[in-house]
Amino acid sequence: MRGMAHIGVIERLELEGITPNVVTGCSSGAMIAAAYVCGTLNKLKKIALGMHKRDGRRMLDFCLTGKGLIKGEKIRSFFEHVITEGRNFDDIKQRKLAFVGTDFLSGNPVVINQGDIAEALEKITAIPGITPLKRHNDRLIFDGGTAMLVPAKPAYELGANRVIAVDVSIDRSLLTRAIGNMREFLRSSALNNSILRPVINIQKKIKNASRNKFVSGLQSILKKTKLLYDIEENDLNMVETYLLGLWAITYDYRKGLFKDSDADVSIRPEVLHVRRVDIEKTRELIEEGWKATDEKIREIRKLYD
Repeated sequence: MRGMAHIGVIERLELEGITPNVVTGCSSGAMIAAAYVCGTLNKLKKIALGMHKRDGRRMLDFCLTGKGLIKGEKIRSFFEHVITEGRNFDDIKQRKLAFVGTDFLSGNPVVINQGDIAEALEKITAIPGITPLKRHNDRLIFDGGTAMLVPAKPAYELGANRVIAVDVSIDRSLLTRAIGNMREFLRSSALNNSILRPVINIQKKIKNASRNKFVSGLQSILKKTKLLYDIEENDLNMVETYLLGLWAITYDYRKGLFKDSDADVSIRPEVLHVRRVDIEKTRELIEEGWKATDEKIREIRKLYD
């Protein structure tokens, strides 16, 4: 829900006459980015302002026997019929739009700017163990906030000369940081050279190799563990998906963190107190986005002088 603060940011920038030519987003920010370029932002805002907790629960089609806690079909329908209205990336003529997801095996960022926008949203907002993961160019993708909390770099890569970044993220969870720190310690310890190095080397080969290479080069391992085979076939259950997602997140949990130097102007609305389930705080979130942008407006104006 913290992503709703982006609406206030956009509205304050528009009041100033600033309309970006390049729009990037990950996680909930991608939904706002999509609604903005598709011309459905006001519709999304109206729906969000009228929602209550029970409305949020109606969008969750629970399925305890599938590949996630929920099927995700209702969410996909919302993306397609409300946010994108069936548009593809090629339909966006006046702006460039791109989303960032996370590669399930490597934890690296994956930029998506082609194909059906609703399908892309479904991929880059998926949460391991909660919603089914989808594939992009033969790689399973999940929530982009893991690889890159604020997608400023892709905006530059798409041709933006000046980037205004909005950070509504919170720090990594205690569990993520604890496991990540433990893994970092093991990689740098004496145990790494004597015991763990062979395992890590195999892991690196898996992450860096193409699909064909690791199928052929690690065929014996695949037959014994079935782990990567299951990933390739997208046949993991929700518990396996969650645990492997946690493994990807904790490999280097600091790499996706955002720094002010990553963009020309950084906007940080005061939204850290809002939880994912706080649907009824949409108006507050939008106001915080507006307020945080207003505080930075002089700095933003200098970019266009």
